[in-house]
Amino acid sequence: MAPTLYMSEISPSCRAVLMTARILGLTLKVKKIDLSKNEQFTPHFLKQINPQHTIPTLIDNGYAIWDSHAIIAFLIGKYGVDDELYSSDIMERALIDQRLHFDSSVVNNFTRTILNPMLYENVFIDVDDYKDSIYKTYSIMEKFLRSYPWIAGKKLTVADLSLIPSITSLDVIVPIKREDYPNLKNWMERAEHLPCYIENENGLNLLRDMLQKKCCCPC
Repeated sequence: MAPTLYMSEISPSCRAVLMTARILGLTLKVKKIDLSKNEQFTPHFLKQINPQHTIPTLIDNGYAIWDSHAIIAFLIGKYGVDDELYSSDIMERALIDQRLHFDSSVVNNFTRTILNPMLYENVFIDVDDYKDSIYKTYSIMEKFLRSYPWIAGKKLTVADLSLIPSITSLDVIVPIKREDYPNLKNWMERAEHLPCYIENENGLNLLRDMLQKKCCCPC
């Protein structure tokens, strides 16, 4: 039986899981959760799926996993045929893990503080208040990409699959300019040519549509 993913395409973290599944050739049973209707707070979801009421959440043979980084590592460990995406070399994996924690603690923070209130809580957010912090994040990414084409080295890894949806979502509200961040812009364009990128593109389009309806950003 295919694993079940509770998700919303608008969520960058959910898109990261979808990209990983596609690159693994894994078919997931997708159950969409409407965050605007608080479907993640239903008694069934809280008791049977995820008491932390977050998405993405994966159910595989009755085992529940949440947090996109944990899900991605699980999928690669169980369904991957090699360690190309998540190296078994201790030094290479340490760098990948560092980038994953950067995504979780720094980049995803903007999703929680800017995008979620805008989209689901009808809260006005002045993006200008966050621009300096976002530009600092772009600058760090620019430095990560000075020596290699991918975020953790010479090849695509789970670090890229996690950060691609996060950074491209930020780009919707605070555009990344090539003259300021050429390495980052090249990385984004490189990502667009990945076969799995379609999973990110679909959600990005939905995100743009929702934000345009709210008229709260330059997207």
